[in-house]
Amino acid sequence: MEYMMVNGYQIPALTLNEPPMPEIGKYGSLRRKFLLENAPMMFDEMMLEGTLYPHLVEMDNAVHRQIEQTMQTLMQQSTTPNRQTDPMGWTQWMNALQSQAEELAMQQIYSL
Repeated sequence: MEYMMVNGYQIPALTLNEPPMPEIGKYGSLRRKFLLENAPMMFDEMMLEGTLYPHLVEMDNAVHRQIEQTMQTLMQQSTTPNRQTDPMGWTQWMNALQSQAEELAMQQIYSL
Protein backbone atom coordinates (compact mmCIF):
# COMPACT_ATOMS: atom_id res chain seq x y z
CA MET A 1 0.00 0.00 0.00
CA GLU A 2 1.24 3.46 -0.85
CA TYR A 3 0.99 6.45 1.46
CA MET A 4 1.11 10.18 0.88
CA MET A 5 2.21 12.89 3.27
CA VAL A 6 -0.51 15.45 4.17
CA ASN A 7 0.24 18.06 6.86
CA GLY A 8 2.86 15.83 8.43
CA TYR A 9 0.64 12.71 8.47
CA GLN A 10 0.96 9.57 6.40
CA ILE A 11 -2.40 8.87 4.75
CA PRO A 12 -3.15 5.86 2.54
CA ALA A 13 -3.36 6.84 -1.13
CA LEU A 14 -6.71 5.23 -1.90
CA THR A 15 -8.46 5.65 -5.22
CA LEU A 16 -11.69 4.30 -6.62
CA ASN A 17 -11.59 2.60 -9.98
CA GLU A 18 -14.94 3.87 -11.19
CA PRO A 19 -15.76 4.50 -14.81
CA PRO A 20 -16.42 8.15 -15.67
CA MET A 21 -19.97 9.37 -15.09
CA PRO A 22 -21.99 9.34 -18.32
CA GLU A 23 -23.72 12.46 -19.60
CA ILE A 24 -27.32 12.39 -18.42
CA GLY A 25 -28.73 15.12 -20.66
CA LYS A 26 -31.75 17.37 -20.23
CA TYR A 27 -34.36 14.71 -19.53
CA GLY A 28 -32.07 12.71 -17.24
CA SER A 29 -31.45 15.88 -15.24
CA LEU A 30 -35.19 16.52 -14.99
CA ARG A 31 -35.71 12.93 -13.78
CA ARG A 32 -32.93 13.34 -11.20
CA LYS A 33 -34.50 16.52 -9.87
CA PHE A 34 -37.94 14.87 -9.74
CA LEU A 35 -36.62 11.86 -7.81
CA LEU A 36 -34.64 14.03 -5.43
CA GLU A 37 -37.65 16.22 -4.59
CA ASN A 38 -40.50 13.69 -4.71
CA ALA A 39 -38.95 10.31 -3.89
CA PRO A 40 -35.85 10.98 -1.79
CA MET A 41 -35.76 7.46 -0.35
CA MET A 42 -35.85 5.94 -3.84
CA PHE A 43 -33.18 8.44 -4.95
CA ASP A 44 -30.92 7.51 -2.00
CA GLU A 45 -31.45 3.79 -2.53
CA MET A 46 -30.58 4.02 -6.20
CA MET A 47 -27.55 6.17 -5.40
CA LEU A 48 -26.26 3.66 -2.82
CA GLU A 49 -26.83 0.69 -5.15
CA GLY A 50 -25.08 2.49 -8.01
CA THR A 51 -28.13 2.32 -10.27
CA LEU A 52 -29.05 6.02 -10.29
CA TYR A 53 -26.87 7.26 -13.14
CA PRO A 54 -27.53 4.28 -15.44
CA HIS A 55 -31.26 4.84 -14.76
CA LEU A 56 -30.94 8.54 -15.63
CA VAL A 57 -29.04 7.80 -18.84
CA GLU A 58 -31.63 5.19 -19.85
CA MET A 59 -34.47 7.59 -19.02
CA ASP A 60 -32.85 10.32 -21.13
CA ASN A 61 -32.44 7.93 -24.08
CA ALA A 62 -35.99 6.58 -23.72
CA VAL A 63 -37.50 10.07 -23.68
CA HIS A 64 -35.48 11.07 -26.76
CA ARG A 65 -36.74 7.96 -28.59
CA GLN A 66 -40.32 8.66 -27.53
CA ILE A 67 -40.10 12.27 -28.71
CA GLU A 68 -38.77 11.19 -32.10
CA GLN A 69 -41.52 8.60 -32.52
CA THR A 70 -44.18 11.09 -31.46
CA MET A 71 -42.77 13.70 -33.86
CA GLN A 72 -42.96 11.22 -36.74
CA THR A 73 -46.56 10.37 -35.88
CA LEU A 74 -47.59 14.02 -35.53
CA MET A 75 -45.88 14.94 -38.80
CA GLN A 76 -47.88 12.26 -40.63
CA GLN A 77 -51.17 13.37 -39.08
CA SER A 78 -51.05 17.02 -40.13
CA THR A 79 -50.25 18.95 -43.27
CA THR A 80 -46.78 20.40 -43.45
CA PRO A 81 -46.24 24.00 -44.57
CA ASN A 82 -43.86 24.22 -47.50
CA ARG A 83 -40.38 24.76 -46.18
CA GLN A 84 -39.26 26.57 -49.33
CA THR A 85 -42.11 29.06 -49.66
CA ASP A 86 -43.01 29.51 -45.98
CA PRO A 87 -39.90 28.91 -43.84
CA MET A 88 -41.28 30.77 -40.82
CA GLY A 89 -44.55 28.82 -40.95
CA TRP A 90 -42.62 25.57 -41.24
CA THR A 91 -40.41 26.50 -38.25
CA GLN A 92 -43.46 27.46 -36.20
CA TRP A 93 -45.14 24.17 -37.13
CA MET A 94 -42.05 22.12 -36.19
CA ASN A 95 -41.67 23.96 -32.86
CA ALA A 96 -45.32 23.29 -32.06
CA LEU A 97 -44.88 19.58 -32.82
CA GLN A 98 -41.71 19.47 -30.71
CA SER A 99 -43.55 21.08 -27.79
CA GLN A 100 -46.42 18.58 -28.07
CA ALA A 101 -44.02 15.63 -28.21
CA GLU A 102 -42.05 16.89 -25.19
CA GLU A 103 -45.25 17.43 -23.21
CA LEU A 104 -46.31 13.85 -23.86
CA ALA A 105 -42.86 12.55 -22.91
CA MET A 106 -42.81 14.45 -19.62
CA GLN A 107 -45.36 11.99 -18.26
CA GLN A 108 -42.64 9.35 -18.38
CA ILE A 109 -40.20 11.54 -16.44
CA TYR A 110 -42.67 12.60 -13.76
CA SER A 111 -43.92 9.17 -12.77
CA LEU A 112 -42.71 6.74 -10.12
